[in-house]
Amino acid sequence: MTTTQGTQVTLTIPEGAPPGTLLSVPVHGGADQIKVRVPAGMGAGSTLILTKPEGSEEWGMQAGTVVEAEDDGAQAAHDVGAPNGHGHPPQAAASGSYQPVEVASPQAPLEPATAFTVRLDTTVGAIDIIVRPDWAPLGTRRFLELAHSGDLTELAFYRAIKGCIVQFGLPAKRPWPCIPDDPPTGVPFLLGAVSFAAIGEHSRRSTLFICIGDMSHMLGQKSWETPIGAVSEASLDVLESIDTTYGDIAEFGGSGPDTTRINAEGNPYLFANFPRLSYVRSAAPLDWPPLGGAAPEACGEAQQQAAQAAQ
Repeated sequence: MTTTQGTQVTLTIPEGAPPGTLLSVPVHGGADQIKVRVPAGMGAGSTLILTKPEGSEEWGMQAGTVVEAEDDGAQAAHDVGAPNGHGHPPQAAASGSYQPVEVASPQAPLEPATAFTVRLDTTVGAIDIIVRPDWAPLGTRRFLELAHSGDLTELAFYRAIKGCIVQFGLPAKRPWPCIPDDPPTGVPFLLGAVSFAAIGEHSRRSTLFICIGDMSHMLGQKSWETPIGAVSEASLDVLESIDTTYGDIAEFGGSGPDTTRINAEGNPYLFANFPRLSYVRSAAPLDWPPLGGAAPEACGEAQQQAAQAAQ
């Protein structure tokens, strides 16, 4: 609601939003959104009072009703209401009372609970990615191999759509063979989710994307759409600093680069025509040794093996 003293919104913490979850709260009748992280100790049903004094651009927050959060050991989810530019974020009711954004329930811990960290050194800061082999064993190994090999260096975030994804991996340093799809685990594409970009079944190679919004309503239905990890909470602010000036790539009607020219001309084409792009300078696993020196299988063999396994 709006008063002579300013604006006030009551936020009710929804189910499936443990402490640390990033929620998008529509304000001003849905014309704007603010991001609110669920405070420690506040469970579903708790309320937060958000206020913005008249003439100020800053929002304050205080606890209303507190329902103690259950400690179930699940990893905190991250949710934001801005989709990929093809839809509209959830809107608040006209009364100013917050209608909770739909947040996916936390996933049950998967065994074995192994995790590694890959650090992307980017032109906007360091981004740590928590790599989860229990989510996608084949995809995570390929990502670790890419980072360890030095192939993820001097790569532009050439496709950067506000509220959607940022994509990198072109031009490829070498023709990595395709890998089979991972079995689906149901891990949602929330803010910070990392995945391979692909054009069809068993076609993942060396191009990746990171969600900079909640994409769970658009991704995860196809066999190759499986997160391999997620950006650490401490790196989310850096993730949000990646430049999205140019939007989608030219092939999809955006103002961004033409991927054919990226592959043909490399970074000089990007430097000359898209000077505001952000870049991955380098990537390195912080706690993972190479798993042997065998070369990955050829794409055709991978597809054939996957087909045989499915029979």
